[in-house]
Amino acid sequence: MALTYVRSPLSAPTRTEIMVNAQRARTYMAMSEREFGCRAVAPHAYLPYLLDDSNPEERALALSFGASLLALCDRLVIYGGRISSGMKEEIRRAQELGIPIFDRQTKLTDGSSNPVIVGRYINGISLNGLEYLKNDADEVIYFAGVEAAKAYLRKHGVTEDEMEDMVFRKSVGTCFRCGDPLFLSDIPEYTCQCFHCDEDFYSIEQDVGL
Repeated sequence: MALTYVRSPLSAPTRTEIMVNAQRARTYMAMSEREFGCRAVAPHAYLPYLLDDSNPEERALALSFGASLLALCDRLVIYGGRISSGMKEEIRRAQELGIPIFDRQTKLTDGSSNPVIVGRYINGISLNGLEYLKNDADEVIYFAGVEAAKAYLRKHGVTEDEMEDMVFRKSVGTCFRCGDPLFLSDIPEYTCQCFHCDEDFYSIEQDVGL
């Protein structure tokens, strides 16, 4: 069975931040499995629970394990907003082994790391909830920033005055369950919502940056 090796940044100033990065790696695994249709592996999603990245010997052991696992894989997929020193070494190793490398870093083309959705108040009344712009498949459309969203609206005949009454909502994180963007919840008792999972979450259930 084909294997995909998933790599994203792990190192961070504090252990708490390292564990958040490990959790993000599991999200990227889910995203990779959806895209490539085969099992994804990411040692750094789990090894921080067993080994201390700040300890040189334990870090070397983790990197050695990752190198051995990489050699069994059919592709290397890069996620995250930066390339760490450990990632550079694995990219070099993949090139040596002739393993295809795919760049899926989350920074978008307009320089924003946060996808944007467009909403408007039902019946134009701000006390009502929001309805969001969707495609023909009834899926909420994600844009690479506010300007990309406005360009789309202009192309579809929406005027600048009409845009004044619309809400451009930036993503506040990535869903641990499916890998799609999270957005602020429209339900007061919840923190965020995932349109792909069709579910709202409390702040303790997701890593949300507010």
